[in-house]
Amino acid sequence: MLLVLRSLARNGAPGVRAWSQANWLAIVALPLYAGRGTLPDLLSIELANLLFLGAPVMMYAGFLQHLGRPVPVRALAAAVAGATALLALFHYGVDAIAVRVALSSFSHGALYAAIAYALLRQDRPARMGYPQRFAAGVALLLLAIHGLRTVIYGAHYDARITLFDPTVLNFVFFTLGTLALPVLTLGAVMMANDAIIRRTTWAAEHDHLTGAWSRRAFFSLGEREHERAQRSGNPLSVLVFDVDHFKAINDTHGHAAGDQVLADIVLRTESVIRSVDVCARLGGEEFAVLLPDTAPDTAQLVAERLRAALDQTAGGDRGGRVGCTVSIGLAALAPGESLAAVLKRADAALYQAKAGGRNRVCVAAPAAAVPA
Repeated sequence: MLLVLRSLARNGAPGVRAWSQANWLAIVALPLYAGRGTLPDLLSIELANLLFLGAPVMMYAGFLQHLGRPVPVRALAAAVAGATALLALFHYGVDAIAVRVALSSFSHGALYAAIAYALLRQDRPARMGYPQRFAAGVALLLLAIHGLRTVIYGAHYDARITLFDPTVLNFVFFTLGTLALPVLTLGAVMMANDAIIRRTTWAAEHDHLTGAWSRRAFFSLGEREHERAQRSGNPLSVLVFDVDHFKAINDTHGHAAGDQVLADIVLRTESVIRSVDVCARLGGEEFAVLLPDTAPDTAQLVAERLRAALDQTAGGDRGGRVGCTVSIGLAALAPGESLAAVLKRADAALYQAKAGGRNRVCVAAPAAAVPA
């Protein structure tokens, strides 16, 4: 798990460092446990328990970091200090190993419960992926195991039992305890890998400057909608628009201001169109909007509303924004027409809008139906 986590750390996945530290704590703690009777009790009991309790603490912190949530450092430190003090009390004050086992199991179980809660607490549970469900399931299973161990050892608080008795129960708990952290780390690795894949996919499909869909993604999504429209007979409309006099904006205000204009245009466009519509940056200052299930008349209303929303000329610079307008070309898919053809007609309508004075919408003439 450490080798896998090391490979993921180079990709900048949040939480990986904390998960690695959790495994290192367990690696150091286990030999200390094994040295009981040979090493001093302070090392083989108190320090070993402290390090082994620190492992799920760091796992919990890693999951919170991965989910973008704050880590309650002080609360966790206080909980670990309190648990360590209680374990020391039932070693040096009243030597009761069963109570120590029950307290240790209870502490671990509480941390696994916190991990499961953090993973399952989602605003939109439907978006929770399999890796996150897997990690939450492992945490719940570990919670159940530690809960059972707490009850069993807590019920024998006055018995002189040891962890090394050759019983089936001890063997089962030792086996599950050994596998707990690697299996939970496996869930963490799956989550980190899934996040890296999603981040890479998003970067490949979106324009890095504006956050709009990329040209490649637009044509991929467009072909899908085109096939659906041809199959169902539902309308499909396309808007192509660009910023009027964009070179003058760059020359006058600088490229940083021009970049801000483009990013602002995408934000305003997405506030006008529906969630099912697709806004993409085709290149430079040229954009396109795919309007599935939208007839020409409705598409023209959307285009006019979009043009008005993107008209930032009134009053010149306002709030740091550079005044600009856009020209829009609109075309509706004709029966049997290809996506490339309808885009070509929308592009021609865009040039017509520019020739007509800019800051306006022009609708492409209907295309003749292509025989099936």
